Amino acid sequence: MLEASQGQTVMMLVFAFTVAALVTEKYHRVVSALLGAALAVYFGGFVYHIFSPEEAVSTFIDGPTMRLILGVLLLMEGLARSGLFQFIGLWIVRLVRGNVRLLFTAFMFMSTGLTLVIPNLPAMLIIGAITASVARQAPIRLRKWILYEAVACNAGSIGLMISSIPNLIVAAEFGFSFADFVSTTAPLALLLAAVTTAIGLWTGGLTRDGECHVGVDVDPWRAVKSVWSLLRSGVIFVAFIALLALSDRANVPMDIVALMGGVAMLWLGAAEPEDILRSLDWGTFFFLAGFYVLVGAEERAGVLDLLARQVAPIYGLPWPLSSTITLWVAGLASGIVDNIPITLTLIPIVEKAAAAGGSSAPLMAWALAIGANLGGSLTYFASPPSLIAVSILEREEPGFTPWEFVKVGAPMTLLHLAVANVYLLLRLGA
Repeated sequence: MLEASQGQTVMMLVFAFTVAALVTEKYHRVVSALLGAALAVYFGGFVYHIFSPEEAVSTFIDGPTMRLILGVLLLMEGLARSGLFQFIGLWIVRLVRGNVRLLFTAFMFMSTGLTLVIPNLPAMLIIGAITASVARQAPIRLRKWILYEAVACNAGSIGLMISSIPNLIVAAEFGFSFADFVSTTAPLALLLAAVTTAIGLWTGGLTRDGECHVGVDVDPWRAVKSVWSLLRSGVIFVAFIALLALSDRANVPMDIVALMGGVAMLWLGAAEPEDILRSLDWGTFFFLAGFYVLVGAEERAGVLDLLARQVAPIYGLPWPLSSTITLWVAGLASGIVDNIPITLTLIPIVEKAAAAGGSSAPLMAWALAIGANLGGSLTYFASPPSLIAVSILEREEPGFTPWEFVKVGAPMTLLHLAVANVYLLLRLGA
């Protein structure tokens, strides 16, 4: 028992060190994540024998997610080189006749809308690439647009049962149907998209020159080098979106769909495979792999279970308080730790409340799913959209630091949780 207690303490210190390194930006985020993973494997695997070192790679790293990431990165890089994103972005600019406020609104709801039907990772990659392409043609402030799009993507993750892994976990555990999500959380996702848009418009600074319009004489076709390559890329893109949305019915895992799209782009795309592979954002790939190892080690060491035991007494409170606390605990915790282990850790607590006969069990389950998704905007490493946003801005905007994401994401997370809290009690507590 003493050794296990010492092991948990050391593992908590390793996790705290890694988070501190990420927040303070003492080291590059990839270095911080891989260093934290290495320390976790050393202490957990060799010193305290909590798990075997082989498990760190074979079990802790989420293989399907990493394959999904690799496939999407290949697909998006190939699409970016085809001119498709530039074409779409300029077409939207022309459609709104250069009105920056309408363009910003369209991009915010596009971010949320994409996340409703496909995972938030490819959704952010898609909208981010479109926005970056528009920024090269028009004087929009890319930092603001990308940061708010990441927040909108995280808000969209609550919308449907297929929108995120926590939603699928909660649906399976509590028997919620697809229609339950359509009637319960989809309206909240659209409401939060509207809130995000309103805050973005209210705070201003949408363009670098302060103008309310960008040039309306843009020609989307000027971004196209080869019509044939554009058509091929467009077909691959549409097929990818359709297969992702229908992957459950087609009985094809999403990671396989993504890899198929990536391979198709390498085969039929406009660029040479070597050029695409050299341009991939490998930093994001290795950061997520390292962080998966770290979180898996913490989970195996019982650190997350220890946290669950500490907060269990709150579920003897009346349902408005217990569901509110569930929402905020899930939201704030998932801003630091991946929302999947957070969801899996908190589910037993919610089930204990149901076993005690409390009528608030469905409410707390909804609060758990909503909070686990909305916490993704709290820190830049809390969710794939947040991480992708930082990666895009580090590449496109010299001088950008991840701390700038926190300045926008943290206040928006608190606002989203507050709005969701009121919605939860009014919509589900009636």
